Amino acid sequence: MRDVLIGHRGEPAHWPENSLEGFRQILAAGARYLETDVQISADGVPVLCHDPSLQRMTGHDLTIAATDFDLIRSLPAGAPDDFGERFVGNRIASLAEFVDLLTQWPAAHAFIEIKPAGVQALADKTVVDAVLQEVARAAAQCSLISFDLAVLHQLRARSSLAVGWILPEWSTSSQRLATQAGPEYLFVNRKRLPTPAQPLWPGPWRWVVYTVDGASDIQRFLAQGFDLIETNQIRRLMQEPPGDG
Repeated sequence: MRDVLIGHRGEPAHWPENSLEGFRQILAAGARYLETDVQISADGVPVLCHDPSLQRMTGHDLTIAATDFDLIRSLPAGAPDDFGERFVGNRIASLAEFVDLLTQWPAAHAFIEIKPAGVQALADKTVVDAVLQEVARAAAQCSLISFDLAVLHQLRARSSLAVGWILPEWSTSSQRLATQAGPEYLFVNRKRLPTPAQPLWPGPWRWVVYTVDGASDIQRFLAQGFDLIETNQIRRLMQEPPGDG
């Protein structure tokens, strides 16, 4: 199972999402694939956070794109609504720190999502260049993904890294845009998949579905043709025989 599972934001049921400790724990357990989110601080530092605001992770309603990294770094980021004071020592990690961790596990591969808030606050090129600069030390271990096709075009113009498009919807329009862009990966939220299931679009990409936490669901998606599965429960699922859950 480890060869098809991606640790979605680490393992957010057990550690603050996108935390270095969460990623460290799943890597130590044998995870091959990770997924993390990147926002950009006001002074241009890529940081690991899903939300454009620090509210959920720190309790402070500050917009990352309008806040300098030093202030972001100073705030406890233990997701207090989820964990109380348990992880009060956690801090928002920089992408540079994440890459440092990744290089310690050379068999691991990271999908790094460039979130739209940073792109909207700064120029596409500025965001892309900041991310590419940080991942250069582990380029062979990284793929960059986004909902924003303009970001993917900028990535293609500036690097040879594999890219992935996160589908905003399941539609003929999205299929046409995917065919035009030709990313190495297509990511789709399981909630956006049609019911009943339809054949996956043929193309040069590998298909990734998120977020799936049951082994029997994973087997169903693999049978449908998905190549990789994002999950919040990667350690448990790596230990379960196929068909359980």
